[in-house]
Amino acid sequence: MLTKLTGLVAIAAAFLAFGGQTASAEEVLLRSKQSGKYVTVANGLLAASANSASRALRLDMQRLDGRTVAFRVVADNSYIRAGVGGGTFLATGSPHARGWERFHLLALGGSAHALKSVQNGKLVRAGVGPGSRLAAVSTGKPRGWEIFDIVPARAIQPQGQQARTGVSEAVRGAWRIEQVAAAQTGHLVRLDPTLSQATRIDIGADGGMRAKAGCNTITAMIAQHGDAWRSSAPMQTKMMCPDRAAMNVERSFTQALTAASRVTKRGSRLTLKNRGGDTVLVLRRL
Repeated sequence: MLTKLTGLVAIAAAFLAFGGQTASAEEVLLRSKQSGKYVTVANGLLAASANSASRALRLDMQRLDGRTVAFRVVADNSYIRAGVGGGTFLATGSPHARGWERFHLLALGGSAHALKSVQNGKLVRAGVGPGSRLAAVSTGKPRGWEIFDIVPARAIQPQGQQARTGVSEAVRGAWRIEQVAAAQTGHLVRLDPTLSQATRIDIGADGGMRAKAGCNTITAMIAQHGDAWRSSAPMQTKMMCPDRAAMNVERSFTQALTAASRVTKRGSRLTLKNRGGDTVLVLRRL
């Protein structure tokens, strides 16, 4: 009984922290696109100054709706807040996710994103001052210091090994889905040509993947070395597909992406297989 009550209290606390909204979360790291350094805490404020993923601040990125997110610090469960001091710096320590703790997530392709404060409408910029601090101060289109890679923690090697994401030249580029294991049955299905031609998967050198497999944009981080393949949990927009067939392709693709553990390339095709050796996804280069 006590265990049930404790669980209910935790659920209620989370519900109140979001002002009545529920949220899905994924553990991530932030990395400045400009400097290549990870975001950490320096002198109480967030700064893009960590040289390795092992020194980065680990965050639960919580989606409040289609593009609004909050970041909860894994170590202490506090929330990231903008608007600290006259410089509107970012810091940890907030007990809730309300105005200054909420950000619009702007997808820029692959793992690249910009963050805009919901409270003041300004973009988060790294590289502010000598400590490369983060502050919600920029206007206009995101560029340089306003662009961050969102790196899922699952795409980082375990502690004690060198952190590595990215793919070989053979895997980089634009692809379309030719065959995929159906989410409902697991059987490999060849897509109708019209459905296949409507798909597009772009994979960057850093492992950032951006895909359109149905009605939503899907992003993930890929780590590939030789025939070994690992994908982070995909993140996607939340539009409903009026076309049921397209919706099934989307669901099957995201499932196959994370199930895959081996990849081979033959000619213009990539074949991904799961741990049991079953083919779950076949991509053809555009």
